[in-house]
Formats: sequence, C-alpha cells, structure tokens
Amino acid sequence: MMTLLVAGGAVAVFAAGGPGDDLSPLNGAERLVSLTQSQASILWTATSGGVTAIRAVAWASSDGTHDLGGALVLERPDDPRAGTINIGEKPATVEFTIDG
Repeated sequence: MMTLLVAGGAVAVFAAGGPGDDLSPLNGAERLVSLTQSQASILWTATSGGVTAIRAVAWASSDGTHDLGGALVLERPDDPRAGTINIGEKPATVEFTIDG
C-alpha cells in the first residue's frame, strides 16, 4: 500500500476519470476512507484515524463565453469519523487529510 503521508497523518485521494464519473481511490486511499457516491453527494466514513480536512475540486466548465474554474471546497468536518460532501455534482477529486 502506498499512501501519501503528512506530518502526523496521511492523505487519502480519490479522483474521477471525467465529468460525471465516480471517484476511484488512488494509492490505497480506500484503506483510509470508504465512499458511497450518488449524482450530487458523497457519504464518507474514515476507516483509519479521524479526518481533519476535506478538499473537493469540481470540474472546470464554460458558459460558452467564459471559462469557469472548478469549484473548490475546503472544510473541517464536524464529525471526524463520517460525513457528507455535497457540491451539487460529482467532483473531479476529493482529498481527505487524516490524523495519525
């Protein structure tokens, strides 16, 4: 298992192949966080340690005139063991920072 380690913990990263695709774990992320995905939200459960921060990035888009960057959501979850991410669409990537 290869997982990105940070001081005192780890980072679990999930990424989608394209807009509308489900997220897939990278480098053993599924051993740290379990995901249940729908069209607009993600239920997550920490399986190792507590989540201290979540970073979700949406896909960039265009309105035909302007290129729009993807939304970025950074949050500290109320419950470090489980929660919901809801940015209104399936994100491009989600990164969980986990306490050791």
